[in-house]
Amino acid sequence: MVPTNIDVLIIGAGPTGTTLALELAAQNIPFRLVDKALERSDKSRALAVQSRTLEVLNRHAPVQELIDNGSQVAGGVYYIHGKQVADLDLSNVRTGDDTAFPQTLNISQSDTEQFLDRCLAEKYGRSAEFGVEAASIVQDADGVTVTLRKVYSNSGKGEKAATDAGEVVRAKYVVGADGAHSLVRHAAKSITFDGSAYPQDFILCDAHLRNSRLPRDRFAVCWGDGLMTLFPLRDGMVRVVASRPDHHADDADEPVLADFQAWFDHMAPGSGELYDPFWMARFRLHHRVASSYREGRLFLAGDAAHIHSPAGGQGMNTGIQDAVNLGWKLARVLRGEKPDAFLDSYNAERRPVGERLLQSSDRLFSIVASNSWLFRLVRNLLAPWLLPLLYHDEARRNSIFRFLSQLGVRYRKSAVVNTAAGWPVGAPVRGGDRAPDGVVVESESGKQKRLHQLLTPASHHLLLFSGVAADGQASEADLMRVEAHFRERDVDAALVHTLVSGTSGPKSGYTDASGELHKRFGMEKTAGYAYIRPDGYVAHIGPLSSLEELMDWQ
Repeated sequence: MVPTNIDVLIIGAGPTGTTLALELAAQNIPFRLVDKALERSDKSRALAVQSRTLEVLNRHAPVQELIDNGSQVAGGVYYIHGKQVADLDLSNVRTGDDTAFPQTLNISQSDTEQFLDRCLAEKYGRSAEFGVEAASIVQDADGVTVTLRKVYSNSGKGEKAATDAGEVVRAKYVVGADGAHSLVRHAAKSITFDGSAYPQDFILCDAHLRNSRLPRDRFAVCWGDGLMTLFPLRDGMVRVVASRPDHHADDADEPVLADFQAWFDHMAPGSGELYDPFWMARFRLHHRVASSYREGRLFLAGDAAHIHSPAGGQGMNTGIQDAVNLGWKLARVLRGEKPDAFLDSYNAERRPVGERLLQSSDRLFSIVASNSWLFRLVRNLLAPWLLPLLYHDEARRNSIFRFLSQLGVRYRKSAVVNTAAGWPVGAPVRGGDRAPDGVVVESESGKQKRLHQLLTPASHHLLLFSGVAADGQASEADLMRVEAHFRERDVDAALVHTLVSGTSGPKSGYTDASGELHKRFGMEKTAGYAYIRPDGYVAHIGPLSSLEELMDWQ
């Protein structure tokens, strides 16, 4: 059988795999995106879309559609042994002023996937291939040979069977976005998936709720001799997740609605009646991270690389960030612009993020869901005092949500970023940081834009800042000369954007009238540059006088 050749084969078309498809499509890299599921799931699954995820998806299509279909949870209500002990208002919590999306979006994963599918189809004319599974994966020094087979439904029973002879695909690289039981990870000879399972038994139900005194714009956390959480969904539905200390994760019984109602009545008496369930499941949770996100021509992303508790709503968002980090790097190597070793930076940058996420979510999960009777006793005694103290401190509260938003993720130790020698040590932005956002005014049209609207996913971008201080400010003519000099040696075909502070209004480029963007980048005292990667992170930054360093470094 003659193999079909492709640059990149993505196995797994969930949010991670589909985001990677978007990134490769933006870079005009040939790929295939396959998934063994026969169709998209209609189950809600992951509910939280964090600020940084909205930013990177907005590079492909306006995420206002997602925002309009979702909601923002306004607060949290906490119960201990059936009595309310705290009602915390989170409506004013902001992850920062340097983003257009300062709050977490609450929306079903099925809606998120529909948005990704529409974006992939409408903007790039591509789509996932469902009902296609990888039967075997074998890599060698020059590529990866994958046997793909069609998956068919068996006699209406919902079972799946692969019955055809298969198709042989020869890919330069294969990316496993195929979940916790990743076939790609198992095909790698040297990668381990270190960690373990939590002992708790969990049950989940998405159902309608009536005759309830619970506020519909808040999540609820109920502690006692177990744990129950409740999250509002749209159309009058709620998600109930419970951990039952008298059950073990290996127990075989499947939950029914009466189990949830009994637990509901026990943990939050009088909180209403669950009816018309849409989804019920029992599950166990693991905390594991792959020993490496890369082996040769095989890469792991999303749940194939890291799984952890859902505490903090980080999992899907982290997988999407994995994909955004990897996509442009694959493109540069496949076009011959960088050597294959450049792809090692994916593991170097993203695996530490996965490790930190596992550690932080594990700590949070231990606080929320511990089975230890002594720990539960202490937690239940202290929570009524500690929760208000924690949330009412604005700086601490915003710091927590800044972490959850993933806006603070940075790669300063990466070998593929740099900071000019003359750049102040205490500057707010260094090489490897996320580029802050803010409002600029387009000179030609006079229209306001967000800086991130300029940072398209197919290119590097050079931002030239005039500076704010009179004794360190560059003129528009100075910036134009610097731009011309840069273009003489630019090897990345970067897009150049000039940002002039003040209100005088340059003839071209953009005005940062308030100087706020200059301040966020650390450009108040001197003119400077920031070289932005396609994923929106700063590759190189420095004063304008150090631009030669950037050009030598490229």
